[in-house]
Amino acid sequence: MAGPEQQLIRLCAGTALRRREMAAEGARLVEMISWQRLTATLYQRRLLATLGPRLIEFGGANDGFREAVDQAISTGRRHGAFLQLVSLRAIAMLAEVGISATVLKGPLLGEAIYGDPGRRPSSDIDLLVSPEQLRAAVEVVQQLGFAAPVDHVYDDGLPLLHFVLVHERGELPAVELHWRVHWYERRFATDRLLPPVPDPRGTWRPSPRDELASLLLFYARDGFVDLRLASDLSAWWDVRGEDLAPGALNEVISTYPGLARVIPAAVHVAEKIVGLPGKEVLGPMPKSGLRWRAAARLANPHPQASSSQLYADIGLIDGLLAPRGSFGAFLRRNLMPPPEVRDQQARHGARRRARSRLGRSAGVLARYGLTVTRLLPGRASSD
Repeated sequence: MAGPEQQLIRLCAGTALRRREMAAEGARLVEMISWQRLTATLYQRRLLATLGPRLIEFGGANDGFREAVDQAISTGRRHGAFLQLVSLRAIAMLAEVGISATVLKGPLLGEAIYGDPGRRPSSDIDLLVSPEQLRAAVEVVQQLGFAAPVDHVYDDGLPLLHFVLVHERGELPAVELHWRVHWYERRFATDRLLPPVPDPRGTWRPSPRDELASLLLFYARDGFVDLRLASDLSAWWDVRGEDLAPGALNEVISTYPGLARVIPAAVHVAEKIVGLPGKEVLGPMPKSGLRWRAAARLANPHPQASSSQLYADIGLIDGLLAPRGSFGAFLRRNLMPPPEVRDQQARHGARRRARSRLGRSAGVLARYGLTVTRLLPGRASSD
């Protein structure tokens, strides 16, 4: 059972309607928490600026918590302004050579759904371009002083998800140039999330239906871990939910059948975790779907496992939601990645060298086994 601090954090991640309905429970939890422990937990999970103002609304916050929230938002606002300047400069440069681009997530999203770029802290810049223009986009962004990317390139000439560009002098944040937003799509992002013509000012936004679909795909791709992306969904609904036609996401699924498991799973999790109204955005949930329902049961709003176990959980959810005919791609992505990908993962995990492909696969399979036990009756919990 989650402690009162975790329960209150999850409550505050919910939609405005859920927070109103749970106001009495929130007031009860406020009387039980340690504000110092709550502050530390939010800071560690990068939720202090995002959820701090919502927690203050329940009342009872001490001066220390209020000051910590104000400082986090102020810091996020300054860094967010810097990220926005770099993002818009890159978009303008790309537009000059006829490349359409758009910003994914980051402070621009924070300003749109939270009303303040400081509410959604980010450390890098995510830009989307079409796969056909990805190489040309890399060359343009390199003009800002970024080194060439070293990501593995597959037979189709594309990286798995994006190219990562690191500034040679360390003066600018890393830029991730995406050509898609999820493993199971190759055209949704290009078709729906890019402006039809280059927009040098970076003001274009996708339709409410497509923007919500992209946020759900981000949430699923990250394995329904923690509350940052879930909080984005609740904040988005509070701001743009009324602009969404009933059952709008069904059109996305029918057009891009590879997303037929992932979107229902993400809607189901978001409904349970933060109160996103599933029937309004998707209509009645499909009755069939044991795999996506199993994936949804693995949602982890309060992650406490090691990074290796979390990666395994995310990988298993990936496999459960994969469309038909993509099992081989799942194996290559999670169990048998190329050597340079294993080296990168080893560096991320602070290992001196990467394990062999067989050793890595055995370790991942063992962690999958631990994850599967959470699907046993009475084991899975979202608290």
